[in-house]
Amino acid sequence: MRALVIEDRGNLSPHVGERPDRASAPVIAGLLAFAFIGGLAALAALVPVGQGFAPTGGGWFKPEVVGGVFTLYPLAVAVPSAACFVLGLLDWRRPGRVEHLDLLALAGFFPVAMLLSDGVSQPGLWLAAACLGWLLCRMTGAALGLGPMPELRPAVSPRRMRRAIGILLLVRIASIVGGNIADVGQASSLGAWRILHGLSLYGPVSWPGPGGFVISHPDSYGPFAYYAYLPFAAVLPRAPAVIATLLPALCFDALTLAGLHTLGRRLGGRPLARAFVFAYLLYPFPDLSLMAETNDALIAALCVWAVVAAGRPAARGLLIAAVALTKFLPALLALQFLGTRRGRSRYALALAAALAAMLAWPLATSGPAQFLDSTFGYQLRQRGGGVQFSIWTDLPGLAIVARPVLAVALVLLALSPVLRPRSRSAREDAALAAALLIGGQLLLGYWFYSYLTWCYPLIVVAIIAVPVSGPASGAPPLGTPEARPWAVAPARSPRELLS
Repeated sequence: MRALVIEDRGNLSPHVGERPDRASAPVIAGLLAFAFIGGLAALAALVPVGQGFAPTGGGWFKPEVVGGVFTLYPLAVAVPSAACFVLGLLDWRRPGRVEHLDLLALAGFFPVAMLLSDGVSQPGLWLAAACLGWLLCRMTGAALGLGPMPELRPAVSPRRMRRAIGILLLVRIASIVGGNIADVGQASSLGAWRILHGLSLYGPVSWPGPGGFVISHPDSYGPFAYYAYLPFAAVLPRAPAVIATLLPALCFDALTLAGLHTLGRRLGGRPLARAFVFAYLLYPFPDLSLMAETNDALIAALCVWAVVAAGRPAARGLLIAAVALTKFLPALLALQFLGTRRGRSRYALALAAALAAMLAWPLATSGPAQFLDSTFGYQLRQRGGGVQFSIWTDLPGLAIVARPVLAVALVLLALSPVLRPRSRSAREDAALAAALLIGGQLLLGYWFYSYLTWCYPLIVVAIIAVPVSGPASGAPPLGTPEARPWAVAPARSPRELLS
């Protein structure tokens, strides 16, 4: 009996030495976060800026564009936002998780925005390509089942997360005051007004508005980018009135949040739903799109709800048709969801019918040739085909070979569910959709960080797991002897020791 007691105590001894390691984990995580935030602060101090901390602009963007709504001012906005983002989503209990590299890649776009805003375009674009490349590899691996799904577990407790969501919502509403209207939202508003008055969408190089207001090349988007503004154009004044573009942008952002909350409730209950919403609100780039009153959140909302509509193939077909005819690049997602066996015919039929219905008005009023020239033709000539603002600017020879290869790889990746049919989870669908959108952005000859709004909600679904209010995932609940291995074991009777 005495030997058994000694052996039992000996089993406790190895766990005693684990306490310093567990205690040092937050210290290690804190040092890593401090190093990243300190590096951003140093970058903000070293990169040349204009008067005070107002970016000077440069590169391919005019100062009034870069120095306006799309600017993350270095010390006033970028560094505090990066600190909140990293500290809010960091798993302090396990700083060595590979998911923290995903978090670092997402946080890498903060210095990208700072560099682009200050006219240091090429280093910023190369850093953006590196971050996009890492996220592409991670999302592709998760979607194809090449490894376990990422499980980034924010250390913020669900109770504190609920309060933080309220604060972040107030901050987002307040940020609208400092917003500015970009030409993207104005073009969508004027396009909806033209449809209501029976005018063609495609053909003119500019659209005149009230008071001599003119937008150049407003017809380069898909028709649904204008259809989505029809309810607002019917009851609101047209652009350049602020309400004509602000209210739609708010609705698209709210629909994205609602989709994330719905998907989170389905996958992990209220804690995961709050974690999705918290992670989305904590990232400032969707807020920048909202401040610019663009239609980028429309793509995000359609993609998220396409993942939500897992058991409704007809609804998914309608959503995918809408997002494909908004900015064309998300058309890759149409191939992805063909791999779902259940309801495949209904999905394909709804997709084809919706595409035909949405294209009917543009093709009837402008003709197929004019539609293709204004959309694909203009984008390929001025944006996609050229190297106006991307890493391909420095690699024109390599771009001739690399970009077609990347395009073929993306098509094969989109067809992977068809080639390898198996049951897929909603998180795997989100990961594959995010990988396709990220790969498409790497393919483009024109990239800007407002495009992160398209894929970031899908990345959130793919990498965020249910947050823990106590120990890390897999650890025993608090209050049990296993959770406190250094505590003295309770006294046991001789019969328990012999059994």
